[in-house]
Amino acid sequence: IEFTFATIINLMQKRNVKTIVIVIIVVIVLVVLFALPKYLDPNRELVSSWRKAGVACLTNGHTNLAKHFHPFLSVQIDGKLEAIPATVGVIPTCMAEIHMHDESGKIHVESFNGEKVFTLSQFFVVWGKTIEREGYDLKATLDGKPLENPEGLILKDEQKIVLEYVASAPQPAPRSE
Repeated sequence: IEFTFATIINLMQKRNVKTIVIVIIVVIVLVVLFALPKYLDPNRELVSSWRKAGVACLTNGHTNLAKHFHPFLSVQIDGKLEAIPATVGVIPTCMAEIHMHDESGKIHVESFNGEKVFTLSQFFVVWGKTIEREGYDLKATLDGKPLENPEGLILKDEQKIVLEYVASAPQPAPRSE
C-alpha cells in the first residue's frame, strides 16, 4: 500500500470528522441526562411557587444548617382538627425550608442562612393553601393571645399558633321591592 501525502491528509480529515461526531454525541447525551429531568420533573411548578415566596429547596436535607427550629400549628374548622399532611414541603428531590415530617402540627423551619426570616404565609404557600378560607371567619391566636395578622407572623421556635375557622353566618338575601 502506497501512502501519499494526500492519502494521509484524507485519513486525518476523516478522523477529525469522526472525533467531532463523537464529541457532539457525548454532549447531547450529557445534556439529556442532566437537563431533561429538570424539565420533566412533576414538582417543577411546585418548587417554583416556593421560590417565588422566598422559600428555597434544600437538596441536602438536614445537613450544614444555620437555622433549625419548630413552631407548632393547629388548624380547626368548625371545632374539628384539620390534619396538616406529613408531606407538606417534602418531595423526592428536596425539602422546602419550611416543611412537615408528621401530622403533629410541628413545623420544621430549616435554612442554610441563619439570618433568614420566615412567615406563616410562606408555610401556607408551601402547603398550597391560603390562610383565608371562603365561607369562614378566622380567629387566630399566638401562644393563647389574639393574633391580628396571621399572614405576617414571623415564625419562631416553640410558638403555639392556632387558626380557628368558623362558618360565616349566612348573609340575608337582598329584598326586592
